[in-house]
Amino acid sequence: MISVIKRRKSRPFGIWVNIVLLIATLIATIYVGEGLYVGYFGITKFSWGLYFDGFLYFSLPLLIILGSHEFGHFFMAKRNGVAASLPFFIPAPFTLLGTMGAFISLRDPLPDRKTLIKIGAAGPIVGFVMSIVIGIVGAYLGTIQKPVNVTSSQVSYLISLPVIYYIFPAIQTTNVHPVAFAAWVGFLVTAINLFPIGQLDGGHVARGLLGKNARYLSYAFIIILVILGIYYVSWLLFAIIIVILGLSHPPPLNDISRPGRKEIMVGIIAIALVAISFSPIPFVEHVSPNLATSEITGGNYFSIYGNPAFENDTMLLTVDNLNNYTIPLSVTIKTPTGLAATPSFNESMYPLEKRSYNITVWPASSTSMGFYNFSITVSASTMQKTYNKNITVVSVDQNITANNLNPYYTNKNSVTLNITNKGGLALLDIHKFDSTSGYLISGTAVVETSGNGTYIEVPSYQPITITVEFLNLTQESGVVLTNMNNPWQALVIFYIPSNSPQTYLIY
Repeated sequence: MISVIKRRKSRPFGIWVNIVLLIATLIATIYVGEGLYVGYFGITKFSWGLYFDGFLYFSLPLLIILGSHEFGHFFMAKRNGVAASLPFFIPAPFTLLGTMGAFISLRDPLPDRKTLIKIGAAGPIVGFVMSIVIGIVGAYLGTIQKPVNVTSSQVSYLISLPVIYYIFPAIQTTNVHPVAFAAWVGFLVTAINLFPIGQLDGGHVARGLLGKNARYLSYAFIIILVILGIYYVSWLLFAIIIVILGLSHPPPLNDISRPGRKEIMVGIIAIALVAISFSPIPFVEHVSPNLATSEITGGNYFSIYGNPAFENDTMLLTVDNLNNYTIPLSVTIKTPTGLAATPSFNESMYPLEKRSYNITVWPASSTSMGFYNFSITVSASTMQKTYNKNITVVSVDQNITANNLNPYYTNKNSVTLNITNKGGLALLDIHKFDSTSGYLISGTAVVETSGNGTYIEVPSYQPITITVEFLNLTQESGVVLTNMNNPWQALVIFYIPSNSPQTYLIY
């Protein structure tokens, strides 16, 4: 005896759920599309209109592809007398795509294996065709709307093209316009949905084609995903999720009747779409070489405390961003107690931008006489360089003068000086003020004339005479004669050329 009972009415969600999810997916994909549009065209100034561009060039074509996929299922189900819901779009805010796709809910059991194949294959085939259409539009837009030649980051992601791009050249593009990217996503979604696993679309088709034996194909594809996961970990995570959800597929009401020749052909075509739509490694991280450079020039060996012209030690830092992407720049100046410096700073540098900065150190107080090591660390993206510097802070020796002056300034390339010492016997160690200072010193009291390390003996209250000849007449040069008995005090002699802003010092 066979009893036929009336199917209990189900209470599906109201259409408002579909609408809310659609709106949420729209917002999420528009946000992603705005970022793609801005990055493609190199736009730096924000405007609300960019969100419309994000909708028009990414969100709309992507949702057309996903929607056509699900409506392919929907109308095929209706045609075969199977009740189905409208598509439920799945929003995924703040992700790479803004959505995790869409699905429909079948409200009736599937009657037979033929229907299983037709409903399962309809969505991917329609979505695949729509992806081709969108791909052609995207490829065309990529030829008339050229991207800027820069990227916003050193780390970017390249997409790998599936075989369909080589079979159908009209969708090939070197400029991945946001519309073309939406088409690429459509092909990837088609391929994933057609995996012959569980209750994916491909699982429906495989169950219709192979019956109970479809589970072996599911096992094989899980193994393939695990192997692919060695090279692209997302496939391993996807395989784990599928296994958790279940690899088995419920049978249709009639699991005995075999599908016809037409359904078998449709099923084979659908499964074959995996081969031409699938990208084993969809996204490839691309790290551009960091071509940023930095250089520090200038700087002194000495700081003359209290001297308005020569107390500050100023160096020129030049940073050149030779990259075609924006980089973060960090400059850190570390000084010991007793030495003050320009504050450290952080900022960004635009592609191909070159900037210069003055970095200055100076004695923090009147008790800061001495020798100091300090460092300047420049970090430009992944490039980091530390410049180790030193400075000696001295004050003018009140007991020792040159022609009764200390410091002594001259605009003559050769000068004869009477050195007077009002203190005890002094041995004056001779140093360059900076790396560019060049001079020759001669006189009976000069023990050596080899440059740094040369010293002069100056008796107490017995003037001596020396001649200083400056070798570089185009820029300031300085001689610092430190007292060996008190190394933080010095007699200082400067040559000031006529083109120097320090000419006011000569009197």
